[in-house]
Amino acid sequence: MEYLKEYRGIDFKVSFSLNRFDPGRLSFAAQPYERILAGGTGEDTKDYLVYGMVDNGETLQVGFKGFSMNMTEGFHNRLGLLYEAILKEYRTVVMNCQEG
Repeated sequence: MEYLKEYRGIDFKVSFSLNRFDPGRLSFAAQPYERILAGGTGEDTKDYLVYGMVDNGETLQVGFKGFSMNMTEGFHNRLGLLYEAILKEYRTVVMNCQEG
């Protein structure tokens, strides 16, 4: 199952993927709006800046495309809020699927 969520409060678009063969893992690819507005990507998640997954124990693994970006205080703070949003999504989607 794949789906897209817009987090307008922190200016990120996030694509989520839940694999039916590994239901304890939620994968994601996130793109900050400033890269979208600058023409940095279309809908292809290969071009997204941040990617990773959350698995059992709520362990978040994150990668950054290219490993080079301008890190401002505001962007750093938004990454923290993105972390919280992704964990909330994991708890809502994965934990509820495992219970039911």
